Amino acid sequence: MKKRLTIFFLVVAQICFGQTGSISSKGFYIPKNIDECNTVLNKVLGKKAKEKLKLASRGELYRVRGLWVIGEWLENDSTRLSNYFKEFSLTGQDFFEREFLIALSYHNFINNQPFDIIFESKKITDRRNAIEREREDRYKINIKADSIDGIFIPPNLNTCFIELDRLLNDTIKQEIRNINDTIFIGKYHMGLGRWMRNNWNLWGGSRLQVYFSDRKIFHPDDMSGIILESYAKYLNGETFDSDEIIQIIHTRHLEFMKKLEESMIISEIEPVMYNAERFYPKEYRRFLKTGKIKDFSILYF
Repeated sequence: MKKRLTIFFLVVAQICFGQTGSISSKGFYIPKNIDECNTVLNKVLGKKAKEKLKLASRGELYRVRGLWVIGEWLENDSTRLSNYFKEFSLTGQDFFEREFLIALSYHNFINNQPFDIIFESKKITDRRNAIEREREDRYKINIKADSIDGIFIPPNLNTCFIELDRLLNDTIKQEIRNINDTIFIGKYHMGLGRWMRNNWNLWGGSRLQVYFSDRKIFHPDDMSGIILESYAKYLNGETFDSDEIIQIIHTRHLEFMKKLEESMIISEIEPVMYNAERFYPKEYRRFLKTGKIKDFSILYF
């Protein structure tokens, strides 16, 4: 009987809260639109916080941190406030933009100024789309360029070796010849490997990045790892086909990661229990306890 009652209440809770997303996981009410945000903030914010928001400039509202209740409202992309913002093409990736719009709306509310969510959200999405178009245009140029920001971009693996020969001194080359592959990759991943990923534009797009993508290697870490390991073989005079060695190294890496995952054993020892909330910032713990926000911070760089 007790089990049936438990299941019943869980189902009721899901119907009442889960479908509408009106209550956060910590029990806070989630507004359904920007006007309700103003109403709830008016109850949650203390005098000092209200005054600070009232006097804040638009630029400062972009840097507001510590309005903890907004995190409850947008704790995942399924709450009803999150769904409300999706109507204006703003999702979880736009968390700070959504937080800004909520702060700006309340700022205008307490200053008796109008606020147009359609107009303000469009300014944000238009700016984001312009940045994305610029990034796409730059990508189209970079994947065909022989150099980016004055740095030569190798078009293939063999040219990587030639360029590394030019860039590295004899001491480093000798070290690479004599070092174990695994140790070598670990040692140089965050040094020479990072330099290649950043300067050869393996993250943002380059002809070398396209070269690897065409060979089904998509992550920059894998690209730099393959270059490093095959360069060590090249320095030791080993002859190999570029496409073949890329697939051999990549397959070995995948097999290693698979074995690593399979070998991970969940400890049978009962985990030590602790109160996670004690690691929260003091102000957040106070908010969780009282449901009130006395003050917040504005980041300055």
